Amino acid sequence: MNNIIFFIKYKGRICFACLMLLCTLLSACKYDDLSVTKPNENFRLAGDFLRNNYDYSLFYEALDYTGLAKTLNEPGPFTVIAPNNTAFNELGIQLPSDIRKLNRDSLRQAMAYHIIPRKLTFADFPVNSVDVRYETLAGISLYASFATFNPTYPEYPRNAIYFSGCMVMRKDVPLVNGVLQAVEKVMQQYPGKTVQNWLAERPDYSIFVAGLKKFGLWDELSGAGPFTIFAPKNSAFIEAGITPKVVEQLNTAEYIGPRLFGAYIIYGKDYFISDRDVFETINSEGNFILTTRNDNSKFTWFGPDMALEAAVYSWYYRVYPTKNDIAKSDNLCENGKVHTLSGVLVKLENCKKN
Repeated sequence: MNNIIFFIKYKGRICFACLMLLCTLLSACKYDDLSVTKPNENFRLAGDFLRNNYDYSLFYEALDYTGLAKTLNEPGPFTVIAPNNTAFNELGIQLPSDIRKLNRDSLRQAMAYHIIPRKLTFADFPVNSVDVRYETLAGISLYASFATFNPTYPEYPRNAIYFSGCMVMRKDVPLVNGVLQAVEKVMQQYPGKTVQNWLAERPDYSIFVAGLKKFGLWDELSGAGPFTIFAPKNSAFIEAGITPKVVEQLNTAEYIGPRLFGAYIIYGKDYFISDRDVFETINSEGNFILTTRNDNSKFTWFGPDMALEAAVYSWYYRVYPTKNDIAKSDNLCENGKVHTLSGVLVKLENCKKN
């Protein structure tokens, strides 16, 4: 009873004391505000990033098969130019097992060409630059072009960068030991081989090769160049009625060879497919017009619609490169580049001498 009377008498003081004690405890438990940052899943070593990213699983398989995946987990720094799976698919490589059927040494050279032993972000490339060279782990240089803006309209920047003809689709992906630049194609380079070597080694271009030989246009393709060649496959010539037998039986005195087979060669120039877009951005000159050598026909390479056209006063043909053509173009050789073409620019009836 006495305890109850005591509690009632001093109820207010007891409650006040409890409140003060609670405040003291809360004050003692107070911590500074902390800002918790969401983990950056991309911030890994280059090799680990690729190994854990399905979009680049074929690229990683190629790196692993050739021993370069371990290299990409070293301190670096590296700029990794990474083609996604679609880029490999367009070259006919669908599965990881397809990778391991390839020659390991050749593949290592090709994949090492996709690695620059320094860190390069977009901010490091010169504005409106064309074919700036950067050394790769393959021991040869790749070419970077940065189509930033048209000087006439600087308020509309494009900021497109290309590595050896391949456009960067995803830029400046951060890595612990460098940076990754994702590209739309696999870069294709053939050290020690001329454009002549490249064509001679591929049976799909045998009609084109036979025609060049027939009209004396073949031998110089082993020289210094440079040459840019748009090479139709056999299927394109056959569809136009130009078969191996037809080429063999052609009377060179009756046909204009530089038009029939030479229209596919740009002499003294060394162009990636993407260069028309680069020049279109930089100076609004995306169309290249040339007169076919020793002839009056015109060869035009259109930039905006990615078309090629050969014409004289009485006829013209235009060929639109397919997606497959683009994927298999930009074959970088010692003395120029070879691009694939799915159609022909001229037909036999347009090449008869008067």
